[in-house]
Amino acid sequence: MVDSPIIGSGEMQLCQLGFADDLLLFSKADTGSVQVFRHALTVFADLSGLQANLHKSHLILSRSAAPLRDTLLAILDFQEGHLPLRYLGLPLLASRLSIADCQPILQKIDSRIGGWDGITLSFAGRVQLIKSVLSALQVYWAMAFILPKHVIKEIEKCLRHFLWKGNTEGGSAKVSWRQVCRPVSEGD
Repeated sequence: MVDSPIIGSGEMQLCQLGFADDLLLFSKADTGSVQVFRHALTVFADLSGLQANLHKSHLILSRSAAPLRDTLLAILDFQEGHLPLRYLGLPLLASRLSIADCQPILQKIDSRIGGWDGITLSFAGRVQLIKSVLSALQVYWAMAFILPKHVIKEIEKCLRHFLWKGNTEGGSAKVSWRQVCRPVSEGD
């Protein structure tokens, strides 16, 4: 993801976050700022030959901007979008992350484990998959959000069951989970 500087001056500022061919642009919700925003898109299109796809472009407004909704939509000629929506696999929310918002990560972990269900994996193979694939999913979400404790416990439960049994149903532990989760520098 690329952070770029704020564009504009004074009260009319635009901020952008970009990744690959996706771009999130943020602006103050007033007609002057949105007109600068539209002008910047026009200049960009003139210089680069690239234009925003109006069918995929959305204007998401805060509640305080509701009175200007029709005016701002007319200036940009975008569709109106609503939160929550997903960007790079993560939910974009206007509120605190809830347990229900975290269901996609739990489902993704379950589906990954389910995909390995028919494969006979050794204990070391399962450890490697947990360290390299499944933990990466949790880390990716944790870089963006503070995950609820319940979700962390559910993820650990899935990983623990996969380690000992090879699936998401329970298994008998041969070593304590705390011992398994120790840093590599403290020994295997």
